[in-house]
Amino acid sequence: MNEAKLSVVVASVNGLPYLAECLEVLERNAPEAAVIVADSTDEATRAVVRERFPRVRLLSFDERKTVPELRAAGVFAAETPYVALIEDHNLVRPDWARTIVEEHEAGHSVVGGGVANVETERIRDWAAFLIEYSAFMEPIPAGPIEGLPGMNVSYDRRAIAAIEDLLREGRWETWLHARLRAEGFELWARPELTVDHAKDFGFLEFVQQRFDYARAYAGMRNPELGWKRLLYVLGSPLLPPLIFRRLVTNVRARPYARRPLRDATPLILFYLCVWSLGEALGYAFGGGSSLLRVR
Repeated sequence: MNEAKLSVVVASVNGLPYLAECLEVLERNAPEAAVIVADSTDEATRAVVRERFPRVRLLSFDERKTVPELRAAGVFAAETPYVALIEDHNLVRPDWARTIVEEHEAGHSVVGGGVANVETERIRDWAAFLIEYSAFMEPIPAGPIEGLPGMNVSYDRRAIAAIEDLLREGRWETWLHARLRAEGFELWARPELTVDHAKDFGFLEFVQQRFDYARAYAGMRNPELGWKRLLYVLGSPLLPPLIFRRLVTNVRARPYARRPLRDATPLILFYLCVWSLGEALGYAFGGGSSLLRVR
């Protein structure tokens, strides 16, 4: 068997059954990749990984880790030329790994794709998906792109070196990709690299997730904002209409998502108000431990 060129790092914060399905699909659709699971859930989950997926390299953390910290741990453990990041609720498609390697070998340092929703039966799942991933819904355009999702992106060693300090600080892709673009790296997209999003968020669960993510994000920005953070506190009520307008723009180019958006709009607006509150508190008081609860 040829030595792997691509490592796939799976940030595991949801546990079973999500992680098992993710690994089953990787085993079937990306057998040529080396898989690293960075897990911060529980021993029961790890036991299943050891028993059912012996080829997977398992990094276990008994102390709770954030998603960016888990990603970074996997990146630094990888030994291949290219390292892709997904999460435990993502399902890769056939030829995903092969296409990533092809694009890297064609000279692209940062390669990624879009996200497709496979939890389509409930309005609450569409609402959560559209809030999180409307900018990356399939079909994603081919070629250079402004941004890529943090859970469907791959880096070569040159790109990893450029963001090593940010990875060690536990930064989200917002910071990683801004640094890469500032240093002249191109974010390269391929429609064929879409991954499936297979996560069912309960109503209260997503309320908590939006609040925690928003507060953690704002808290992470505070050092670079200085006194201006007070302006962001005062401006936080503007977030719901601004984000909703952006979401509508994203959906306009994807006709299949227009009806789900219409049906989910009341719930989306409520979630966006929670988002606004989370950011306001984050800018005012810092992120606290909220990032550890983001899944």
